[in-house]
Amino acid sequence: MTIAVVGDLILDKYVIGQTSRISPEAPVPIVNVTEEKYTLGGAANVANNLISLDCPVLLVGAVGKDRESKVMDELCIAKKIDTDFYSADTVPTTNKTRIISRNQQMMRVDREGTFLHTPKSLEHYKKSFSSQDIIVVSDYAKGFCSPEFIELIFTQKLKNCKVLVDPKGINWEKYNGAFLVKPNIAELEEVLAIKINNDNEELAIMGRKAFEKYNFDHLVITRGNKGMTHIYKNGVAHYKTQNVEVYDVSGAGDTAMAVMAMSLMEGLSIEAAIVNANIASSYVVTKPMTYAISKAEFEKLL
Repeated sequence: MTIAVVGDLILDKYVIGQTSRISPEAPVPIVNVTEEKYTLGGAANVANNLISLDCPVLLVGAVGKDRESKVMDELCIAKKIDTDFYSADTVPTTNKTRIISRNQQMMRVDREGTFLHTPKSLEHYKKSFSSQDIIVVSDYAKGFCSPEFIELIFTQKLKNCKVLVDPKGINWEKYNGAFLVKPNIAELEEVLAIKINNDNEELAIMGRKAFEKYNFDHLVITRGNKGMTHIYKNGVAHYKTQNVEVYDVSGAGDTAMAVMAMSLMEGLSIEAAIVNANIASSYVVTKPMTYAISKAEFEKLL
């Protein structure tokens, strides 16, 4: 059984150093760099989590014709992640540089553009999604997950293939037909254009409103340290999370999605998949930087 992860690829760079003085040029700290590190982010982080969990995965997305795309390729080769990247002339490979000192993020520098699909890029992927058992759509609003491309997925996919979506933006109509959509509260607020309190009663009401507006089988709302809320046809369920000391929340949603995909691929129920995702995402936030949980770590947690 195979899983395809499609969406916006991000290269995360960490510049780590020591800070002991303020610049004479401006009132800012000087970081003496001791280490630079690259990790896979965005859709690539979902694939990285899946491969670390011993799941076969195909990663699909767009990169620029730049040094960062080569680093992305090298990381995927090292991780043994199968890829099908579309090389774009017009936009850079999305990358985020985080400057860290004394275990604190001091600044983030982003380089990105908006990828626009063309008839050529859509033709490239015309037969790419006809053999997967699960397809994960990781939408970071960088352009790859356009309505035309999502339609291509639903047109090609196997009848029993489950499509899981990490959404972004207000156009959720393009996800209609998905087995599961997993927003956080901020993303749910954006699509409903309303402020939402992070409590069970209000999330049940607002989640139901979104669920009835669109055509999904399941809506799973991630709630940070309050766990997850599951909206489905016949009810609502709330899942608490473990109390942990949070170090870095980067990529926790990607881990949750990867673990849900793995659990469903193994034939577990949606309820078990949510419990597993809760456990795994609570673990990775205790780790520095974007972190991919391993199969051994996950089994130990269980």
